[in-house]
Amino acid sequence: MIPVMYCGNDKVFDGMLISLLSATKYCKEPLDVFILTMDLQDLNTNYTPVREEHRAFLEETIKKVNPESRVRLYDLSKPFMDEMKDCPSLQTNYGPYTFARLFADYIEEIPSLILYMDTDTICHGNIAEAFETDMAGYEFAAAIDYLGKFFLHYDYQNAGVLLLNMNLIKRNKFFDQVREYCRTHDMYFPDQTALNRVVKHKKFFSTRFNEQRMLHKNTVIQHFSKSIRLWPFYHTVNVKPWQIDKMHSVYKIHAYDDILEEYVALKKQFGGK
Repeated sequence: MIPVMYCGNDKVFDGMLISLLSATKYCKEPLDVFILTMDLQDLNTNYTPVREEHRAFLEETIKKVNPESRVRLYDLSKPFMDEMKDCPSLQTNYGPYTFARLFADYIEEIPSLILYMDTDTICHGNIAEAFETDMAGYEFAAAIDYLGKFFLHYDYQNAGVLLLNMNLIKRNKFFDQVREYCRTHDMYFPDQTALNRVVKHKKFFSTRFNEQRMLHKNTVIQHFSKSIRLWPFYHTVNVKPWQIDKMHSVYKIHAYDDILEEYVALKKQFGGK
């Protein structure tokens, strides 16, 4: 099975659905999907977790491609609140759910190697190719951050797609160290910056596994993260895959229209349940 991880609350269900639809378009092997969520309504009433009906619908959807695929849901509210409730970076624009992946070491069932993807990713190739990466001696592999290499550090990595070596992460207590860094430092890109600063030996993915700019023929995963445009004036662009009209008008991307059409149909079906 191909193990995949997503993190978030119920607001990113659309992103998970699109990302999984795209993954199953190119990868016909069974997917073992881990969804890490948290109920943080004590912090904000909008912080409601991914629900069981979300999990069941996603699993039903990917089983149509391979009946052996499955989706598992994990609530990490307690360990998060125990460790991170006073984290100085908790109130950034990225919200608390970005920290959920740092608690993957709490999950006993998690496999030795797993691919984490943000919920604003769309696959354009077979994600199984990512697992061909030699991970000996590395806690994770990640691509260079397109903007970070200019504004932060030449080898600053983007954490939107991570190949996680969970055996080494647990053995070295790597996530414990990253969580400690998050608790003691105020950062704009909280856990992404913490990962960059705590890691001792960086393993770099090709950007084809985390393409943050333009779609290329060999792109495997395109990540629709916030970007900067200089023309006709300096401005930021932050269009997500479920914003279909903007995908067409702003990015001029139609390569995923078949996936997005299926997403719209499935969303109507889910809404009718």
